[in-house]
Amino acid sequence: MKDRFGRMIDYMRISITDRCNLHCSYCRPEIPEHLDQSELLSYGEILRVCRAAVRLGITKFKITGGEPFVRNGVTGFIGKLASVCGVTSVTVTTNATLLTPDVVTELKKSGLDGINISLDTINPDKYCMITGADYSNKVMENIDLCYRAGLNVKINTVMLNDLSEYEILTLAKLAENRDISVRFIEKMPMGATGDTGPSGQYVKDVLAGHGIKLIPETERIGNGPAVYFRPEGYKGHIGFIEAIHGKFCSSCNRIRMTSTGFVKPCLYYPDGLDIRRLLRNGADDKEISEKLRDIIYMKPGSHNFEGGPSSENMSTIGG
Repeated sequence: MKDRFGRMIDYMRISITDRCNLHCSYCRPEIPEHLDQSELLSYGEILRVCRAAVRLGITKFKITGGEPFVRNGVTGFIGKLASVCGVTSVTVTTNATLLTPDVVTELKKSGLDGINISLDTINPDKYCMITGADYSNKVMENIDLCYRAGLNVKINTVMLNDLSEYEILTLAKLAENRDISVRFIEKMPMGATGDTGPSGQYVKDVLAGHGIKLIPETERIGNGPAVYFRPEGYKGHIGFIEAIHGKFCSSCNRIRMTSTGFVKPCLYYPDGLDIRRLLRNGADDKEISEKLRDIIYMKPGSHNFEGGPSSENMSTIGG
């Protein structure tokens, strides 16, 4: 499936819940009123949308929240999605605070292709300040738990304005002796906290200033827009997702679906398709596919963060 700009759209991010056990300052700073469970798509409804998406050529899926592991049955759902004919990749993004050895074992058996773990700092005090909870040590333990279980682990670090050189170096070091990826992500101006943070170049300069040579990775890694480097002497990779200073819209391959079934062709704009209404008003599979095709085709050419922040909060979209 191609959009009107000729981009191949083969990747879909799916939020399965608006709930999260953390309140990160840039994503979900206030404790919101949660949606009623009846407003969320059921796992069966999500799978139906995914099958329609596969018929259009979307074969890669990322499960997000809120925090996906606050919803019961997520590992079973991941297994069912991974077994849908035509699906080539299922990954999940999590804060890793709710993982246990049993959950990680189930994820490995489910056919999960990768797990992205959010970690903006390894300083316990700062972690608590950002998230509102004291889980930094547990997250570090669960990074190793997932790695030892053989899952493909990526660390997602949103670059906030007070990101220090020490934090950059200690986060990067997580990839020194582990075959994992640490990705530095430029903060996008969203919602009430509509400011940005440091650029990816800032991190690159810090690493270079400490003698860490970044060697560009020639092979494609993952399904998204990250640009990867393998630091000299490291087992793992350092990646950069630079939505502001390295705008990658011309190669964007994704759409998003919120937990209430609103399909967004672009993170920035409020426009999209209410697929929940279609599902619950008796639309057949053909109509669902046709409406998805229409919204994908009309995907905007690029975001407009340079023109001002988006009015939506990340927590309502699914990251």
